[in-house]
Amino acid sequence: MSYQSQTYAIASRQEDLERHLLEASVVDREQLAVAKRWQERQEGPLLMILLQLSFIDLQQFSGLLDWSGHGRMDTSY
Repeated sequence: MSYQSQTYAIASRQEDLERHLLEASVVDREQLAVAKRWQERQEGPLLMILLQLSFIDLQQFSGLLDWSGHGRMDTSY
């Protein structure tokens, strides 16, 4: 997979995650915006940032990992 297609796939998965977080009312738009700003600074997975900011708890974190279908943390979120 080329770097460009890999970057697109990561962005697409993050968009899916963001949509899910909002639709399921896990976070609100303001919390998501704050988390994304932190993510830009730290260049980390969105789920980890949400956990660090206490916008989600460990149980939600675990459920979101299961939802993502990965079962592990990577840079796509």
